[in-house]
Amino acid sequence: MEKVIPDEIRSKLEMKLQSAGKKAPVTKLRESNINWIKSLPRTGLAYQKKERQILIHTTGFGERIFLQYPGKESRTYNKDGKKRKKTAIRPWDFRPILYTSKTDKPHRDMSFGMMWATIFEMAKKIAGRDKNKIIRMFATLLYRMAFMLDHVEIKHFRAQERDVMYKRDGKFKLFRQRKKEYPALFKYKPDKQVLEYITKRCPRWGEMSLEAFLFYNELLVWNEDCKYYYRNFHVSDDAKWITSTGRINTLLSHIRILGYILGDVPLSNIFDDFARQKGISPAHNDEIIRICGKFIKTE
Repeated sequence: MEKVIPDEIRSKLEMKLQSAGKKAPVTKLRESNINWIKSLPRTGLAYQKKERQILIHTTGFGERIFLQYPGKESRTYNKDGKKRKKTAIRPWDFRPILYTSKTDKPHRDMSFGMMWATIFEMAKKIAGRDKNKIIRMFATLLYRMAFMLDHVEIKHFRAQERDVMYKRDGKFKLFRQRKKEYPALFKYKPDKQVLEYITKRCPRWGEMSLEAFLFYNELLVWNEDCKYYYRNFHVSDDAKWITSTGRINTLLSHIRILGYILGDVPLSNIFDDFARQKGISPAHNDEIIRICGKFIKTE
């Protein structure tokens, strides 16, 4: 018989369906973190020449997640020397860099496709009657991340900062490490008891812990917000808020894939939306209620 989730764990996940509109609570948090990225100093920095790392989080397993910028989409020229279209440039672009040990050898870069592959691998590893319960808990964590329900304001964010210098052969070295205080930041802070509960049943997520996997995704979707916001307000003639685009639709696509694993969403529906919506397939509210189960309060 499936074990009942303790009330103290359940209560930390429970929530109502959320909104992505301009007046929704998440909007202020998203815009604040976008402006935080916008304010980062970029003088003297260039992609794969000289970049900068900011330590965003260290997991309970000692993994370190850095925000590294500027990213590939900030380039003015392609590798072949051709000038990129101005409308394609995203100067606030960055990427997550994960170090899984105390050495300075980074984990390979993870695309969204690789994240989905890890999710499928994770689902296969969970054995016994707890499988569906753990997947629904994980889906709920992603939903909470999408709407920044587990983010807390750090008014004086103090972190390690270091520069990365690249050589022509692509190799790099780290130098000029220092502590620096940054402006206020809304930092992701998932509940420790919830993480421990899931981790006991599924300790490894690819080559990282659940905590690292979540933070890696957090930086990926944060970057998505920055890119779409820049496009809408600095490239498009019709400036408008990004609503569900970026963070929310990406994480809701993760959740819909979990819905397929659970048998709650047909694969044809997912593929249809991937084709129509250029690489995303966000779960609808009725699907979210099914996938997250009793963690969503509908009354």
